[in-house]
Amino acid sequence: MNDDFLESLPEELREQFLSENDTFNNTDLKNYESFSSAVEKDLEEDDFGLSIFGESFFSSYSSTFMPINDPAASSNYILDVDDLVSIQYLGDSNDNFEIRIDRAGNAVLPEIGILKLAGLSVSQANLQLNQSLNRVLINTSAVLTLKEIRDINILVTGFVVNPGIYVLSGYSNILYVLNSAGGVSKNGSYRNIVVKRKGKVVHQLDLYDIFVRGDTLSNISLRSGDSVVVEASNNFVPLMGAVNRQAIYEFKDGESVEDIIDFAGGISSDSNDQNKFFLIRQNNERIELIEEDFKIASRFELETNDRLFVKFKDYKKDEMFLSENEDFISKPVIVSGAVKFPGEYYIDQNQTLSELITEFGGFREDAYIFGAALFNEDAANLEKEFNSRLYNDAIKSVTNVGSVARTNNLESLSSLLSEFNEIEPKGRIVTEFSVDKLRADDELNYILSPGDRIHVPYFKKIVYVFGEVLNPGTQVFVSDMKVDDYIKKSGGFNDYADKSSVIIVHPNGESEKVALKLFTNNKTNLYAGSVIYVPRDLKQIDGIELGSVMAPIISSLAISLASLNSISNN
Repeated sequence: MNDDFLESLPEELREQFLSENDTFNNTDLKNYESFSSAVEKDLEEDDFGLSIFGESFFSSYSSTFMPINDPAASSNYILDVDDLVSIQYLGDSNDNFEIRIDRAGNAVLPEIGILKLAGLSVSQANLQLNQSLNRVLINTSAVLTLKEIRDINILVTGFVVNPGIYVLSGYSNILYVLNSAGGVSKNGSYRNIVVKRKGKVVHQLDLYDIFVRGDTLSNISLRSGDSVVVEASNNFVPLMGAVNRQAIYEFKDGESVEDIIDFAGGISSDSNDQNKFFLIRQNNERIELIEEDFKIASRFELETNDRLFVKFKDYKKDEMFLSENEDFISKPVIVSGAVKFPGEYYIDQNQTLSELITEFGGFREDAYIFGAALFNEDAANLEKEFNSRLYNDAIKSVTNVGSVARTNNLESLSSLLSEFNEIEPKGRIVTEFSVDKLRADDELNYILSPGDRIHVPYFKKIVYVFGEVLNPGTQVFVSDMKVDDYIKKSGGFNDYADKSSVIIVHPNGESEKVALKLFTNNKTNLYAGSVIYVPRDLKQIDGIELGSVMAPIISSLAISLASLNSISNN
């Protein structure tokens, strides 16, 4: 690697080059496997991208679940074996001593003798202590407080991430116990958790009482030797759409659609005015779609494999909704710019662009329909992958090409790669927006996807000139001006310009490459909002190998930057 070339690079790019160069020269690194020593819970999501309601409670260790360490914090604490209590006599007899509750659950007290404390709360123990003391001493009372809290051994089993025996503080509640075991595992129930003592069920817990209603656990006391068992469940239903908390919810036998919507915090403000919900139910080979009003949601008891969807505003029913290859429509199409009613639109499956144009009321009078742009997430991801591959290939080639040592313009090459690396693909799809053309030819009618974005610019009589000119920027559009006229008004080409490969990006996103010799007779390839991009001359980079490597970089960079500038300035 040429040292001068390395020094010319920005620090971030230099580190990437060094990293790539080390990897290419080290054949021992070709067959490696990465690993992590961290123990993490694998939070699986269903096909709809939803998490199970409640699992985030246990997704990572949180101090929120730590038991209270102050022994005097609660009079409801249940005393048990190995708790250390402090007792003070007040009155005619004054004494102060500490006693640990023995394995029989008793404390041996002066003047009183054996007093059974295990199983009593601190307040109950105080009451019993004073009642016993009053039988043997006159004008004397007692105060019992916790001095030291016992440790307890709890067996956590069933459908938890890490079953086993845990040594915990006597103040530990069930949430802390479950969190210590990594939380509820896949197919585990959040609504059927039992505490067993000596083989008998002493408590049964529904975590939804905590997650949804905020009920406390103060009435559930754990003792050493208890077992916490998380039962299995297959009663899960995904709930999507216009609710306040989309998730996969667990239901109990007899619970209805109304109950699940309540668990989700009710319907959201963007629900359809018709107050409709969809219940998709699979019975053997048959799939049934039930569309009903919220008013009778309590009549529909849930079954395994049910799916629920609450209609958004402007959502229309489509039989394709039941397709196994299609998800619920949960992302809106965002419409902005010079349209009658910009905003978010929830679409049907297979809904077309012309149908959406009707929904948002068409275009304003000053809209530049020819410059309208549509952006798609999948297209953006493909562009990002393609640009990343181009960049990595360039890095590999440049680090190994011997001609890099002969490159005279190292700063130019570094700047070019840095500029390309900073491109953020937008995923623009070149499509037709003219309603008349869309209605005349169905093949031009783009089928929308959830998450698409549409921007319609206002008409502006401007042309953009970027790239290797002396004064890049914006110019007023004049219909009879040619490409070379705009370049001359921008100060003309600089020393690095490729005069034979100027790129024109039209307002609708289409692009073409033109040569200077064509400019004199060609003035029809420019429109208001067009972008003229003058790329860098590859001949300025020494070496045929480097020229061939950088050619696709420059071409992709030109179109991407020109498109982005066109979008941002419209």
